[in-house]
Amino acid sequence: MGVCMQCNRSQLQGDNNKTSIGIGPKSIYRRHSSIKDPTKKMKNPVIDERSIEENFKEAPNAIISNKPKDEKDTQLISNVLRKHYIFNSIDRESQMIIIKKVKCYEVGAKELIFEQGQPGVCFFIVSSGKLEVKAGNEKSILGPGMSFGELALMDDRPRTATVRTLEVSVLWGLDRKTFMKAVKKIRIHEYEDNKKLINSVSIFNILTSNQKEALLGACVTQKRSAGDVIVKETDNSDLFFIVKEGVAVCTTEKNESREIHKGDFFGEHALMYQVPRMHTVVAATEVKLISISKENLLEVLGNSFEHILFRNSQKLAIDNSSALRSLSTKQKEAIIDKTRVKKYQSGEVVIQKDSYKAHKLFIVISGKVVGPREYSPLQCVGDEDIVSKADDVYEENHISLGESDVAEITVQEIEMCIGGEISQITIHNDAVGVLRQVQLLRGLSQDRINALTLALKITNFEDRQVIVQQSNPGHSFFIIKSGSVKVMKNEKFIRGITKNDYFGERSVLFNDFRTATVLADGPVSCWTLERDDFMNIISENIREKLIKRIEMQDTSVLLEELIPVRVVGTGVLGNVTLAVHNQKKSVYALKSLTRNRIEEYHIHNNLILEKNILMELDHIMIIKLIKTFKDPSRIYFLMEYVRGKDLFDVLLELGQVSEDQSKFYAACLMVTLDYLHERNIIHRDLKPENIIIDDEGYTKLIDFGAAAIVEGRTYTAIGTPHYLAPEIILRVGYSYAVDWWSLGVMIHEMVFGHVPFGSDDEDPLAIYEKILEGHLNLENLPYKSNHFKNILTQLLNKNPAARTCGGFGYLKSNSWFGNFNWDRLMSRQLRPPYTPKCQYEEEEIASALQNPRDLDNFLNDVENAQNALIYKKRTQGPPGANWDDNF
Repeated sequence: MGVCMQCNRSQLQGDNNKTSIGIGPKSIYRRHSSIKDPTKKMKNPVIDERSIEENFKEAPNAIISNKPKDEKDTQLISNVLRKHYIFNSIDRESQMIIIKKVKCYEVGAKELIFEQGQPGVCFFIVSSGKLEVKAGNEKSILGPGMSFGELALMDDRPRTATVRTLEVSVLWGLDRKTFMKAVKKIRIHEYEDNKKLINSVSIFNILTSNQKEALLGACVTQKRSAGDVIVKETDNSDLFFIVKEGVAVCTTEKNESREIHKGDFFGEHALMYQVPRMHTVVAATEVKLISISKENLLEVLGNSFEHILFRNSQKLAIDNSSALRSLSTKQKEAIIDKTRVKKYQSGEVVIQKDSYKAHKLFIVISGKVVGPREYSPLQCVGDEDIVSKADDVYEENHISLGESDVAEITVQEIEMCIGGEISQITIHNDAVGVLRQVQLLRGLSQDRINALTLALKITNFEDRQVIVQQSNPGHSFFIIKSGSVKVMKNEKFIRGITKNDYFGERSVLFNDFRTATVLADGPVSCWTLERDDFMNIISENIREKLIKRIEMQDTSVLLEELIPVRVVGTGVLGNVTLAVHNQKKSVYALKSLTRNRIEEYHIHNNLILEKNILMELDHIMIIKLIKTFKDPSRIYFLMEYVRGKDLFDVLLELGQVSEDQSKFYAACLMVTLDYLHERNIIHRDLKPENIIIDDEGYTKLIDFGAAAIVEGRTYTAIGTPHYLAPEIILRVGYSYAVDWWSLGVMIHEMVFGHVPFGSDDEDPLAIYEKILEGHLNLENLPYKSNHFKNILTQLLNKNPAARTCGGFGYLKSNSWFGNFNWDRLMSRQLRPPYTPKCQYEEEEIASALQNPRDLDNFLNDVENAQNALIYKKRTQGPPGANWDDNF
């Protein structure tokens, strides 16, 4: 749900819950196109599988049966369906599963199949007879072997023509629900099966879950017949194989042989070393295999397999070290960049006797190192000593037990990597980590956070000692370093809080009286920040922003305390009203949705999901939901009021967008998407219309009607066709990578003035085909640098795993961003490309406060005026009982 507050005009806001399929303009904006209207927008995604009509029926007078299909029928259906992009990407066995679900429709002469404007439900293939297709004044005839209505397999967009039989006809029909259910089942089975196989391979154990997920994107399924040679001894193939089904036989040069069954793997050396095959593998039966090439692995993981294994092992070892785990991710990465990995043979000395313990850090990557004690992989040697600066020496040699790989780095190199002594840096990191958890301080730059850590003092309290007293003035902010405290109000226990929790944050801004008493529950140690120190470090401008953010966290607002000012957005399902609090004079955007419309559009579950997602979010570049209300007539969302223009209009105004301008907007959206993805949220409808450029020139993501909370993969088809990632179209299952694809489309759009695929097409089928073709034309680039091409080819990679190579950090390191200052971006210290000239509503607000109108009466007048203009959607049945308990 979004709130678009335009500067110079009220926003005609399409419903944000993505249910008005087929309503409104369908052309994407093209700033440099002469054949399309460049001012048209698509506020709603054209496809949303969640709005599929359950009860609507096509070919209403047909006799429908599960008539057995002979070989000729099967071949006919297969030939036609194979032209469909989804069906064509499924293997033969799975295709047959779907063909079995196709039903026979026996229809008399002059019978209606479907009518223009009605929602699409089925895809039909003509087996016998003739049909007439009529679209306006145009007519055409369909005969045996021809098909129609294929877009119904994707969504329920309105039919563009009327189809009737001219004579008795037999059709093969497949409805969308059956088709998608079968495809989803096939895809889930394939994904889970491949995932189990990847997890069962021992050499992949060291990979993170994200890296394993990326590895699934590099998997290619192959089939080999009995007798086929899969790999041949002395070949230089770089393929690694896992047996998925069947049996193969592995033979060495000494004619030793063994059988390879499901779950077994071979060719692992091909992923790490350029060495000839040491064996021949032949299929003993029909075999299904998963193969991974060295090239594909490099594409999705960003580095060689050996390099990744070594880095992962070092990262895990540092994380396992109590002395080093408090280092930041960036610091750990810097250390790993500087380590030297050495290979040792069995019995070779790794650490010399009498060498100083505090001189070097050793990390065991593989094998074992033995001294007075035994060190296994993922363990550090000397970590505590380099922190404590011990003068001790090793009293005996440390020997490699078997072959081993060990990384090493001197303490001087570590301190250069992290910028100081390890002990001091880890203490500083603990403080920074705690400050970053404080909601009040999340928008501060790293420089400001570092300054605040220097102002922190550690204060210790004894059991039952009063830390703050209710009704006393507040001048300190506390973060619990160790122990726990009790919060009491009017001598009644409210709650307990413990390590890394905080209290008293409002006092550093407001100099308020304490609203509760806090008692130490046992010995307690706190980081303490004094108000005077805070005020000296934080500028007045930043303080004003923090105060505004705190005000938005005030959930004590009541619906009856809100006074309407004017309507600022209208849509099919509801309205957005500028409202002011009758006492505090705080300004809000209040979105109201009538219960009648909610029932007509059957969006109860969508509203609940959207509300749950928005309540989790608190980011400076995402619109803030403060709370929700309900009454007998409506559901309400009380939102942050954002002044600005949507990015669509900003791009029209800017015309030719410079490289720096596009980079600024791309970076803003990147940090926003990273924030969402960290919380398992996929946006799924990223496009210029869903982004506001606020009155300071920064982006604000406003629309979450298509968003979902996802762990693993989801299969729902939803989004705007031009921005859809290939994996959504193909129904192979998808995750966060679809948002990165949409961002790639937007970056291309900003620079070239049009989307990269299907920019001149409005027919979704044509758009999907061009997205799947993936022909990315980067000729006539307006910039001299090739770095821009790097970001586009990365984000618009058809392999989802290759877009980020398992991590946001890899995407940020793309050469296009060069020395881009991400910290200054987050603290809003970068100069934006464009700042909207916004009109402020002080006079209107003052007038509304002087002559307050009842909110219910105000909305009734607005809704009554709109009733005659609102399209009435077919109802899908009553909602469940008490569906609105959550509001």
